[in-house]
Amino acid sequence: MKIIFASVLLFLALQASALGSVETDIPQANRVILTTGAWTPSVEQAQKALIAIQSFLERPTSGGNQRSKYEIKMIIENAGSYRVQFVGQVRQKRRVILCNFFRAPLTGEKDEYADWKHKPVSQCCDGGHSFWKIDYDPGTGKCLNFLP
Repeated sequence: MKIIFASVLLFLALQASALGSVETDIPQANRVILTTGAWTPSVEQAQKALIAIQSFLERPTSGGNQRSKYEIKMIIENAGSYRVQFVGQVRQKRRVILCNFFRAPLTGEKDEYADWKHKPVSQCCDGGHSFWKIDYDPGTGKCLNFLP
């Protein structure tokens, strides 16, 4: 019985560390889960969202137009320079995570969004690769509504 219990604990620990060790290009300091939405995503859900978004950007599912393709190329090239806010929302009776991405200030630049860890940045739409958003559905693991 002790061996089975120990084996289950070891399996769970390995699973948790595997998820935690998956790296994305956005530094941990540039991520925040906001509590201002309809529900609050977990750290694990936010990490899974980033992984799914990275995969979506590397292999977009829709054909997309030339502008979208250009914006995706620029997003990938600048992936490490973003901040991201995760906000729990309900769309069509499903829980989704709205992921707002926006450029972090360069060294010496004024921080236009100094309160970004507490308030949603509202310019995350139609800002090209500087301000963009995407929804992540934790129930299906899919990305939806990509808006550069």
